[in-house]
Amino acid sequence: MKKKSLIIILMVFQISCKTEPEIYSHKIVEKGNLKIEELQGIKTPEKALLLGYLYLYGNECATTEKIKCKLLKALKIEDECKKTNIKLIKKWFKRDIIKILKMQKCPNLSDKGAIQNKIEKIRIDRKADTIQMTIKVIGMNTAQEKNWTIEQTETFIIQEEAFTKIKKNISNKANN
Repeated sequence: MKKKSLIIILMVFQISCKTEPEIYSHKIVEKGNLKIEELQGIKTPEKALLLGYLYLYGNECATTEKIKCKLLKALKIEDECKKTNIKLIKKWFKRDIIKILKMQKCPNLSDKGAIQNKIEKIRIDRKADTIQMTIKVIGMNTAQEKNWTIEQTETFIIQEEAFTKIKKNISNKANN
């Protein structure tokens, strides 16, 4: 009888010690407006994901008026090209060779270049070890007089402190 009781107690203890999976959504930028309160308590995977996309889609910060620059300031990042920031992004995206290759030059897009991007939407959703990033960017190439809208959603699994992409949906719209 004592053996049965001990087994039941151990099973109850094991069940009660399991933590609930993290499930939440951060609407960080919506309709071009930054929601700084959504950055409260952002965890390392979400920060790395956000930094990776800001790096790839945002122009350098010569002015603090841009969404990207406001986000970096809210995350207390003075220089996105600082080795510690690049190292964090590369660590989490180490399985995505294309993103790593795009990070060879910092900043990726010049503030004075012909190509200018404006971030309209950023949303991060997390369910346990699955994380999803949605970003909407409106871009313009002044030299070629072209503009576009890109809305992209990528889903990743977090494994061993790195992202593994499992799904990508992208919508491109040229507005010439």
